[in-house]
Amino acid sequence: MRKISLIVYDFDGTLVDTLFDIADSVNLALADLSLSPLPRKTIRKYVGKGVENLMAQALDSTGCTDIPKAVALFKKHYSENLITHTDFYPHGREILEHFKNKKQAICSNKPEEFVRHILQSLNSLQVFDAIIGGDSVKAKKPDPEGLNLIMKQLNVSSDETVLIGDSPVDIETGKQAGVHTCVVNYGLGFAEEIAAAKPDCCIDCLSELKGMFS
Repeated sequence: MRKISLIVYDFDGTLVDTLFDIADSVNLALADLSLSPLPRKTIRKYVGKGVENLMAQALDSTGCTDIPKAVALFKKHYSENLITHTDFYPHGREILEHFKNKKQAICSNKPEEFVRHILQSLNSLQVFDAIIGGDSVKAKKPDPEGLNLIMKQLNVSSDETVLIGDSPVDIETGKQAGVHTCVVNYGLGFAEEIAAAKPDCCIDCLSELKGMFS
C-alpha cells in the first residue's frame, strides 16, 4: 500500500460519466451547423483533449472549418445539458468520502466552469481542495502545468501525489510531473493505448483505490 497525501483525479471518464451529455451537445452543435450527427462511440474517441480539439475532430471531413463557431455552439448546448445523464461512476462518492482526510483535487482538460457546475449539481464541489480545468492554465494536459500548480497550491510533493486518469494523456501528464499514475479501465481510453503508455497501476473500479493508497 502506497502512502499519499494528495489524490488528483481526471474528470471525464475517470470520476464522472459525462459521455452522453457531451455527445448529445456535440450533435446539437452539428445540427445548428446543418451537419449530420455522429455516433456516441465516435465522439467518445474525441473526448479528453479539450473542447477545441473535440469540435475540430467532430468537424473533420465535413467541409466546415469554423471551429470557433462550433466550439461556441457546443458550449451553449452543453451548459444547458450538463447533468441530463451525467453522474459519478460506481463507488465515486464512496471513494471521495473514504479519502476525505487526504487532499483531493481535479485536473481536467474540460473548462473549469463546467467541472464546477457539474460538481455543484452533484453536491460534491466542497470535497475538492483545488480544481484546474483546461482553461485554468496556459497549457492543457499532457503538459503538467496544471498538475504542478495543484501540488504547489496544496504544498504537496510529487512523491506524495497520485494522479487517477483514464487515458494516455493522463499517464503522460503524471509521468512528466513525477507523480504516481493510476489508470481506470472503464473510462474513455482504449486498452491498447493505455498499456503502451505504461501507467504505474490500473483498476477496474474506483473502490479498489482503498486497498492501494493510504
